[in-house]
Amino acid sequence: MKKHSIVLWLMVAMLVTGVALAGAQPKVRLVLKDLDTDPNAAQFIQLIEKGMAAAGTPVKIEIVKVPSGNYAEKISLMIMSGDIPDIIYFQGGDDKIAMQNLLEDLRPYVAKSKYIKNVLDPHSKTRLESYPYLVWVAPPRVRAPVIRKDWFDTLPSAKAVATNPTVDTYYALFKDLIQKKGAKFGISITGATNGVEELDSIFDGAFGITSTWMKGADGQWVYCRVTPNEKQKLEFYAKLYKEGLLDPEYLTKKWDTKEQVFYEGKAGIIAGVAPGSIDVYANKMMKTQNTTLVPLPPPAGKAQGLGPFVDVIKESRGFAIPVTSKVKDAAFAVLDFMWSPAGLKIAKLGIPGLHYIEELNRYVLTDKYAEWYNGWFGDSFNGFVPDKPLSRPIMTEAAVEAGKLAVKYMMPDKTFLIPEQYIANWDAMTNLYKEYNADIVTGKKPISAFDEFVQKWYSAGGTELTKYAQTKLK
Repeated sequence: MKKHSIVLWLMVAMLVTGVALAGAQPKVRLVLKDLDTDPNAAQFIQLIEKGMAAAGTPVKIEIVKVPSGNYAEKISLMIMSGDIPDIIYFQGGDDKIAMQNLLEDLRPYVAKSKYIKNVLDPHSKTRLESYPYLVWVAPPRVRAPVIRKDWFDTLPSAKAVATNPTVDTYYALFKDLIQKKGAKFGISITGATNGVEELDSIFDGAFGITSTWMKGADGQWVYCRVTPNEKQKLEFYAKLYKEGLLDPEYLTKKWDTKEQVFYEGKAGIIAGVAPGSIDVYANKMMKTQNTTLVPLPPPAGKAQGLGPFVDVIKESRGFAIPVTSKVKDAAFAVLDFMWSPAGLKIAKLGIPGLHYIEELNRYVLTDKYAEWYNGWFGDSFNGFVPDKPLSRPIMTEAAVEAGKLAVKYMMPDKTFLIPEQYIANWDAMTNLYKEYNADIVTGKKPISAFDEFVQKWYSAGGTELTKYAQTKLK
């Protein structure tokens, strides 16, 4: 064989081998809220890649950076510009993308999965059947209010809320937190992103608001935010704001600033997703104030429950795979791996040597473990059984108790997916509610303006949508 023929043969062989290797280790582009800014992200991804290689499904994972700003909006802009990752974590805005047939039906992938199909809770399975574009392994996303334990132990009004939770006992506690503990306000919420949703999570039930659509006295379905119950609740919120019991800056508060005022003792109570966020709060409060947290039950009234309402129609967040991806199987393999024993160990324990130390007979969780977010791929610990004992429980007692409250007091929603022809109207109607809500709570408009809002809501499309609701709900 001539020399140049040998060289050519070697080059062809190398190219073929290279293609084979590339095919054996596809690159999966992943976008996941806040992961691109986490200092441990690179090590986290390396551990996943190493674990998947050992499992026989090697991949190369690239973290896609997200511009600062509203995450849902930035993801939508990214997709519409043509920059479409292979795994997309959505936290809103996915329905509009799905309506354009851009997202893969994940039901066949889940059915063939080795792990995910075994850890989905019943409500998540129902959601996947109804809306097959997102998968998310997590308990119902319900918020619970929490208070510092040292303050709880010394306030009779706090114990009154724990044993006899009502709107009045909560109101008395808010006042005591300011007058007796030096807090600047009784409760802080993240109003910048979701209005008064965190307050609603605590008080909706007490005012008889138990689902998105409710049956009126005439047996007809009515949107909960245009009911007399909603008006009564907003009047209470306005009272909290006027008396300084609600954080006066709530409309601009984001999650980090809300948490910060809580750790600093400026806010007496905040609400967090149970159990995951509550666990983070408890660990940080221990670090900053050397005390843990006590979760509080929701106030009883016309009803009693914790929100948001648990939707069984679709996931409010989760992972999607776009139809344009060239590596769909590899992309789903990443998700499925994260719910294998090896994947759960990485996700839940964090970085070895930093968040935990492996000893001969156990894993020792370090002080840094409190800083590890173990919910990157879902808040559930379903299926996680460490192969060695842990030096201490992964979740704080406060988080465990908050999780129990969430299960006990969750409110199953009665709702439906908004049809495409009503989406523009629905967005306008939602913005109208947010506008009047903010103005009434902050005192810019009197409570009587609520009746004006209701009229405008029905005129903006509410009449047609309410008629449609009668045909969809039973």
